Amino acid sequence: MRKYKLDNRTLQLLNAQVNLTETFTHTLRSTPRRDVLSFRLKVERSQSDTLFTVELGSERHTLTLPNEKKKMHLKLADFIEEIVNGPFDPSSSADLLTLPHASRRFGTFEAEQRQQVFELVRTGGTLSLDMGFDLPIQIALHRNITRKAVTTIMSIGVKKPRTRCFTVCGSDTEMYEKIVESINHLAAEATPAAHAA
Repeated sequence: MRKYKLDNRTLQLLNAQVNLTETFTHTLRSTPRRDVLSFRLKVERSQSDTLFTVELGSERHTLTLPNEKKKMHLKLADFIEEIVNGPFDPSSSADLLTLPHASRRFGTFEAEQRQQVFELVRTGGTLSLDMGFDLPIQIALHRNITRKAVTTIMSIGVKKPRTRCFTVCGSDTEMYEKIVESINHLAAEATPAAHAA
């Protein structure tokens, strides 16, 4: 089971730090007890690749990635979590609950999910929309009988949830387009580091 995880703030920092040559100090937190583990990250950037050195206590681990590599900070995050937690085991059901950062497809809005949202606009109801983040986006739509409108409540998160609440008027297609736009904005706002990748 993945005990220690990098949070969104640290992912944002790593996204910027992979382009610098410097030494940084970060922490990992465990779930659910919130134990803290500190490590040092040394970044040495050259023309063609970047060398990352992770120092955890007396241990020292290195990783070299080519500079043109996309999602470099997510691959680094997976490397750091693997050092602390041990290798990712795809046969373990506990490890499958938290996929490696670089394997996740953040903010993907599949055709099947779009159809579910459109049906929700037509009928009203609730939907839990999994877009690859740690938590799904919760959507509740109330259809107004007297006019062509829906009242929408969306949220992502538990402790400090990001929410949106609004009413949209128009045809089913127009309402659907505005709701999809709001879903994309909420996803980008809730997890900026992951979504930017």
